Amino acid sequence: MTSELIASHRENAIIVTSEEDIKQKAAELTKNFQLPGGLIPLGEVAEIGHNPATGFFWTIRRNKLEHLNKKIGKKTTFEKEVTAFLEERRMKKVTGVKSKELMLWVSITDIRIDDPASGKIIFTATAGITKTFPISAFED
Repeated sequence: MTSELIASHRENAIIVTSEEDIKQKAAELTKNFQLPGGLIPLGEVAEIGHNPATGFFWTIRRNKLEHLNKKIGKKTTFEKEVTAFLEERRMKKVTGVKSKELMLWVSITDIRIDDPASGKIIFTATAGITKTFPISAFED
């Protein structure tokens, strides 16, 4: 289903595939949408796409990535395909990202910064589970 979603947003999208262009595009998008630069680790990303008309964003990795954010002690998995709709200070309808809570992996569906002055970023998972962390934990 994720591949179909990506395919449906490819027309008029900006798509980059070289390692240098991927780094530049990721930095540009996080800056433009006021999100922390380290929110989506770029390891093994083969493609980043963004459709400015719809706000749709995706990454395609060579392999699934399990990432440990040492600043907050949380494990997160990034599937080969991660998608979201970008808005100012928000990623909504996120697919392909899971975080370990207690002994369960839960899908992250929304990431947002309600008040930048608070220094907090809010993650919402399926079943309404919400966690708040310092924005600084996700900066490069």
